[in-house]
Amino acid sequence: MKAPRGFTLVELIIVIALSAVVLVMITAVLRRPLDAFVDQSRRGELVELASLALNRMARDIRLAVPNSVRQSVDGRTLETLNVLNAGRYISNRAGSEGLRFSADQSGCETANGRCDGFQALDQNLDVTGARWLVVYNLGANSGGNPTAGANVWAYANPGVITPTGTTFSAAPDTTNRETQISLGGAASAGFTFAYPSPQRRFYLADQVIGYRCDPAPEGGQLVRYVRRTMTAAAPNTMPADAARVAPYVTDCRIGYQPGTPQRPGLVTLSLTLARDGESITLQQQVKVDNAP
Repeated sequence: MKAPRGFTLVELIIVIALSAVVLVMITAVLRRPLDAFVDQSRRGELVELASLALNRMARDIRLAVPNSVRQSVDGRTLETLNVLNAGRYISNRAGSEGLRFSADQSGCETANGRCDGFQALDQNLDVTGARWLVVYNLGANSGGNPTAGANVWAYANPGVITPTGTTFSAAPDTTNRETQISLGGAASAGFTFAYPSPQRRFYLADQVIGYRCDPAPEGGQLVRYVRRTMTAAAPNTMPADAARVAPYVTDCRIGYQPGTPQRPGLVTLSLTLARDGESITLQQQVKVDNAP
């Protein structure tokens, strides 16, 4: 018969102590790589959030009516007039390069002989959802304020944008491969565009798109909002119905240089996001083609 064998209490304590030492050593070795992985994942999340927000802003800026980008007085709001569709027009008046609308039916150079519309050089032009028609918007300003009749943000007749309340309808002209665009609503009767477009370009706009940055040490936000009415100036406050585009915003900068006739405009965007001790800053510049 063999004598029974086992561990003594002293041996068990020694094993437990050695196991604890080994566990501490393994933890010390793996802690830094694990912390680095968690930090890198957090930074990657912040970079993705900021990148998506900046790319969305850039897309909306590129779809803006020429010379329609504007900022609020405090510089934290950026607004644009969104292009729904665009094309080239044929003057609706004999001996003129511009567009003038009226309810009468005489002296109109259009396919249907009416003075409340014009011909577009596109057989399949869609006007669904259009609220404004813009031709040769110069984006003129005086003392920081938009010039009436030469800026989409300051309506006048003659001007560069049709009045709010104008409706649009389209009828394809298959014979000439064009589209007859007709304007409706009492507001549009008698409206005249102040300047003809040298390239005969026109833009159909459907909404105002805005971005508002509200940074905070605890983590602010960047929001996006949509308006279907025109206002005299971009707001200096956060719209109540705005949708959040990016969280954790601790700093943001929006700069806009309108450019010159020889040089395109430039929007500079900078966004800083911070969370749990990690902070990243992304910058992006968007070229704005302001040729009306």
